[in-house]
Amino acid sequence: MLHEAQEVGSPKPPPRRREKPKVPTNDEQDMRKPQKMKTIFSLGLLTSAMALSVASTAFADPITVYTPQGEERAVWITEQALEAGHEIEVLSAGGGELFDRILAERANPQADIVFGLIDAAMATLKTEKLFEAHVPTWAEGLPAVYRDDADNMVYKFWQTPIVLAYNADALSADEAPTSWMDLIKPEFSGKYVIGPSAWQTTKSYLVGVLVRFADEDGNISDEGWDFMQALYDNAIIVDSGEAKTAAFVNGDATIDLNWFGGVGRQAESVGYNAVMVDTDGGTPFISEGVAIMKGTDQLDASKAFVDWFGSPTFMIAYAEQFGQTPVHPEAIAGSPETVQANAKLVSPQDIDWDAAAPEIDAWMQRIELEIK
Repeated sequence: MLHEAQEVGSPKPPPRRREKPKVPTNDEQDMRKPQKMKTIFSLGLLTSAMALSVASTAFADPITVYTPQGEERAVWITEQALEAGHEIEVLSAGGGELFDRILAERANPQADIVFGLIDAAMATLKTEKLFEAHVPTWAEGLPAVYRDDADNMVYKFWQTPIVLAYNADALSADEAPTSWMDLIKPEFSGKYVIGPSAWQTTKSYLVGVLVRFADEDGNISDEGWDFMQALYDNAIIVDSGEAKTAAFVNGDATIDLNWFGGVGRQAESVGYNAVMVDTDGGTPFISEGVAIMKGTDQLDASKAFVDWFGSPTFMIAYAEQFGQTPVHPEAIAGSPETVQANAKLVSPQDIDWDAAAPEIDAWMQRIELEIK
């Protein structure tokens, strides 16, 4: 499936300024797929016919990209990038693991580009001054909520609702919750699952709940923490994806708090019909961004990759391949009809992720220490 880079008669490149990233070993449930292996993907020179086109850049290193994309998507992106003239090397791992890795490497960054981390993670990394400013060519026409007009560092390219769904074979529409606030009602006791707060999906909907009770300084009211306690008391608490699935298999859980694509995957795996709820008060949407790492020695190549990656042309191709919903209006308009319909399925909750980001670690810590 992948081809190792081949020599094409050019002098051997000088040693890289930095070491290649080592593959992480810890597992984490990602919003797309649990990663049992973290893999580095690289597409080099595939045929001798490409020799002339690469001879002038024989000394250039591939762009190192960190992303939580699963193997299938990472390989496809790498192939498409090469066809467009961008040689990249992808380090794929869980979102939380990559976030921690980037922070740990701040003194000697190993990545040139990071993409696919959720809003809160990207906002925190920006606050830590780890990104270079770059306004991509596709920023024009992008809705303001997905632009970074203040700092010109993080631009969003696709969106994922974190939805409340239910097993329609076990609950009728009248019996199902209509709001995230409904979950603490007695009739939903033991009917939904909460996973570790380190999971990106879990963290996102917990933030979606807490911001409803936050003041302008990010302080959560006593009412908000009481609600969070009730939310946990009413839930099935698990520490693994397997335990979550088991709760649905044995019939205990009938309400799924999940990312958009995970709802269908869970329902198909267990064998039931799932219905997503357009909840009162809105659904937390996370949008994934792309940014260039500060200090990269491949700034021009990184800018060119970002300009290509988030372009409506590539986002349409990605939507056609994987059904992901882009955020650029031009990309949505050119996507398959099912993707366009998905973009309108639920209403977004208004969350200022840049404002919430500095508070999230403290919020999650309090949940782990005092509530869970």
